[in-house]
Amino acid sequence: MNRVIQAGFANNKVRVVAVDSTNMTIHMQKIHDLYPMSTVILGRVSTAAILLGTWMSEKEKVSIFFDGDGPAGEVVAKSDNNLNVKSYIKNKKIEAMFKENGHFDVQKAIGEGNLHVIRDMELKDPVTSNVEIISGEIAEDIAYYMNQAEQIPSAVSLGVLLDKDGVRASGGIMLQILDQSMKENELIDYEKRFMSIPPITSYLDKGNNLRDLINIFGESDYIEEKNAQYKCDCNDERVKNSLVSFDIEELEDMKKQGGIKVKCEWCSKEYNIDEKDLEEIIVGKGSKNA
Repeated sequence: MNRVIQAGFANNKVRVVAVDSTNMTIHMQKIHDLYPMSTVILGRVSTAAILLGTWMSEKEKVSIFFDGDGPAGEVVAKSDNNLNVKSYIKNKKIEAMFKENGHFDVQKAIGEGNLHVIRDMELKDPVTSNVEIISGEIAEDIAYYMNQAEQIPSAVSLGVLLDKDGVRASGGIMLQILDQSMKENELIDYEKRFMSIPPITSYLDKGNNLRDLINIFGESDYIEEKNAQYKCDCNDERVKNSLVSFDIEELEDMKKQGGIKVKCEWCSKEYNIDEKDLEEIIVGKGSKNA
């Protein structure tokens, strides 16, 4: 499983969340058949969805949508309060681009554009926040969203570590200042503690414990542990319902071709929609239009 620990400090004026998403990122790379560059990007965005998911209220869902002009194309990740995550990247086969320090150039792959964060409470219209992609490195952009749209000073670190055999480590950590009336010296202290943290992936790769990472911030008011998982909710019925939006003429053409194959963008599972299925959809649309 993918471990998640969240804790409160300074009488719950400060909140810290740490995630080990290694298993999830390994799973995503496999089901989406991702190149290393695409794996790093989707791993970071999906881990960010977990971090934000821990902050959501009960039954609330959050969607992160990077819409940049780089070769990555659309990158989307969704999480609910139970930390069920699903995600996809438009370009699964991004050729590797590197910075001078040898790290993947995620910023170049994402490009310029906008970050959209959608909070759906299933009670009214979803709340969408749109901010500029200021970095493209993902972590800085998520922190910028928290600071600008949610008015919660935050610091975020995300990472995916790869070698020739695949994903070695994936994770993230987020610091949130929930009470901005805190004294400046206290804020500076928490900022220094956050900055003292080693890269999350190297920390996890060495087998270190997430609780030890949390303890860097001092004595906690509470600590909660959860598990996150990659979970797609697609099924035959949902796929068939998605075809209802097509015109009857288009559905008839699909039927003449002997049916179609539909691949879920979230989990890459393929569904065979045969002539009988298409006929039922056509009849259903006809009865509604009558």
